[in-house]
This record gives sequence, structure tokens and C-alpha cells, in this order.
Amino acid sequence: MLRLLSLVLLLLAIGQVVNKKAQYRTERINFIYEKALQHVTDRQNLARLEKELSGYDAIYLASKSNRQGTQGTKDIEKIDDKLAKILEKYGLEKAVMAFKEKYKHKNLLQQTDDNEPLPSGKFTDENLQKLWSQAQNGKFSQKELHSLHGELKEVERKMRVYEDQLEDFKKVPHENSIHHDIEAIGDKTKKLKVANKELNDHLDEVHRKVTSEEYSPFSEPRVKRLWKLAQENEKLSQHELNVLKDELSHFESQLKKIEFHKEEVSRLQEDAEERGKGKAQVYENLELSIKHEKLNRKARKLEKYLEEKIIIHREL
Repeated sequence: MLRLLSLVLLLLAIGQVVNKKAQYRTERINFIYEKALQHVTDRQNLARLEKELSGYDAIYLASKSNRQGTQGTKDIEKIDDKLAKILEKYGLEKAVMAFKEKYKHKNLLQQTDDNEPLPSGKFTDENLQKLWSQAQNGKFSQKELHSLHGELKEVERKMRVYEDQLEDFKKVPHENSIHHDIEAIGDKTKKLKVANKELNDHLDEVHRKVTSEEYSPFSEPRVKRLWKLAQENEKLSQHELNVLKDELSHFESQLKKIEFHKEEVSRLQEDAEERGKGKAQVYENLELSIKHEKLNRKARKLEKYLEEKIIIHREL
């Protein structure tokens, strides 16, 4: 009799779970809830999550009925970001992204034909805006451009996630604080690394699609070469890469300064040749040439130092 009662209770529990899987009105929330049933084992946590998902179910439904063009898409993205934050408490922060990835191709197929106008909203990040402009000038169909715009928007969202994680990381008391918490720092560091990797990987992928080249935050060829060398070095930690990136930014600034100085020297020389060289002008041009060579030597030394620094880390 006891075994029979246990079996009945088990069947009732299974029935409740099956019914709960489709208890929400939006596809997105039902998808997330299915993930929750697989990962959230604590009944109290699951009950709390159910209440929060009910609220977001209503928000998504209202947003869907009021959605209009670009503004509607932005509203959905903001809701997605807030929901992802809530889901962190339950270890489900990737559920929103999983839903978007699963239905990305489905949504693309549901788009209208090639006559549909492209989104006109600008990206907040300058590099993403440049990439979007480059894509529009490339050999992409209208559907491909819609897909690329969606991917760039997703990269933009990951940028916000990374920035939020970075802000959270800064708020945690560190070594010099009396409230120093090693476990909290370790958890925040892990989340920061994951957010940074997801952002960089996706950005690289979209950049290659648009330009057929790997993404680089630098424009000078000599600096891009060193950054690529550093990116290929698996022994460099994320912190070391960040430090190196700052040093490479300084190196790029020096190269741009040298280029500007070179143009200035050429302009003065041309001007002197047109008016006829005086003795004072000859000395001035000589001084500028010496200064230019000094700047070049300094840049070469810095380039050698940075290259050796990367190579030494690779050999360690």
C-alpha cells in the first residue's frame, strides 16, 4: 500500500512538471522555464523563479503587442538584459542567450524579402558603427545585412554585459580592504573572464564575416602585428593582455606622432625650397631631421621591447 501511494505521488509530481512546462504565454519564458526545471532543484528557489518569470512573461507579452520597428527591438533587448541579471541568481544567466541562438535562424527566415528597409539606428560603440557601415558598403544581400545587424546588436549587448560585470568586479573589496573576500573576488573574476571571452569571440567572428580579417583594436600595421602575436600566445593571462594592450596603445600613439612629425618636416622642406633656403632654415630643417630620427629610434626600441616581452612569455 505504501509503495502504491509513493508511485501515485511520483506520477502526480511528474504530471505537475509536464503541465508547468507550458504554463507561460511567451515562447521565450517557456524555453527558460524548461531549462530551470533541469537545473534548479531547490523547491523554494523554483517557486521564487516561477513568480519572477510570470512577471517577465507579462512584460514580454505587452512589449510584443506594442512593438514598433527599431524602438521595439531596443525595448526587448533591455528586458533581455534585466532578465539575464535576475537569472544569475539561479545559475541560468545563459538561458536568454540560448533562446536567442536557437531562434536566430528561424527569425531570419521569417523576415520579409530583400525590399525590407535596413535598421537605421546607430550603434553606441564607434567600432561597431564603422563595421556596420563597412558591411553596408560590401557585397551583402539585404537578408545578410539584416543578419549581420542582428549579430552586431548581440555584440553590443555583450559589451553591456561585460561592462556590468566589470562594475560589479570593481565593487568587491580587494586586497587592501578589511572586507577582503577571496571567494567573492574569485567568483567575480571568473564571470568577468567569461563575459570578456564571449564578447571578444563574437566580435572576432562578426569582424571576419564583414572584412575577411581578424578584428584588431589597432590601426597601425606594426602594432596590429604585435597584438596578433600576443593574441596567439596562450600563456598570456587576461590581465597580462590588458596591460600589453595599454602598452601597444602607447606605441601606436608614438607611431602616429612620428607620422605627423614626418609630414610636418616634409611640408617645411617643400616650403623652404619654394622660397629658397636661408642659413637659418637649413639649421632648422637639420634639427627637425635629427629629432625625427630620435623619435624613430625610440619607437624601434619600444617595438623590440614589446616583441621580446611577448616571445619570452611564450617560451616560459
